[in-house]
Amino acid sequence: YARDNCKPELTEEAGKILKRFYIKMRKKAEGTNLPVPITLRQFEALIRLSEASAKIQLSPVVRKEDAQRAIRLMRYSLIQLGLDPETGMIDVDRAEGAGTTSSERNKIKIVLDIINELSAVKKEVLVEDIRNKAKKEGVDDVDEILEKLKREGMLFEPSPGYVQKV
Repeated sequence: YARDNCKPELTEEAGKILKRFYIKMRKKAEGTNLPVPITLRQFEALIRLSEASAKIQLSPVVRKEDAQRAIRLMRYSLIQLGLDPETGMIDVDRAEGAGTTSSERNKIKIVLDIINELSAVKKEVLVEDIRNKAKKEGVDDVDEILEKLKREGMLFEPSPGYVQKV
């Protein structure tokens, strides 16, 4: 019945509440190197969640309570799925299932830059040299990053203790 007969319209008040939440979340990362905590895609999802909340009550309009319910649900899911354990910030890439946070991507880039620099001299790069240079750059989990790059097919291990770009 609700699917066919209930098409709730967003009230101005509910729209303003959703918009304020979206802008507040976006401003957290504005002008910084921090990951974007929310995208337009999540804002559209907030609207749909608000409409669903109104529809389940067979309401013809989306009220402020519906918008607030949607925001609570979005906050909870972003914290559960999108919290970057290293920075403590919400990272939308992690929340959307990309699996790699922006801080992890930065570390991977540093390690790849080191490998590129060292492989200019010799194709096979000693893992210990990568570890030492990465430590100076503030990257401690080099072995995990190298394993990830090997799994993704970007590196291989020509001999124990060495890696080479594919």
